[in-house]
Amino acid sequence: MLLGVDGFEVCRRIRAASEVAVIMLTARGDDFDVVGGRESGADDYVIKPAQPTVLDARIRTVLRRRYRL
Repeated sequence: MLLGVDGFEVCRRIRAASEVAVIMLTARGDDFDVVGGRESGADDYVIKPAQPTVLDARIRTVLRRRYRL
C-alpha cells in the first residue's frame, strides 16, 4: 500500500544494504503476505491491529535476538 513500491521490495532493499532489524507492521494478514514478508528479509511480521504491549514485546524479542541484548 506504498506508492510506487511494495513493502516486500522496501524490505529487500533495506536487507541488501544493512543488517538492521526489520519488523513489518501491516494490515495485510493472509498467509501469502506473511510468508512473503519473512522471505523478503523481515525479522518479524505483525498484523494490525496490534496491542501496544504485544508490539513492544515483539520488538524487544527481535532486538534481543539480533543484537544479543
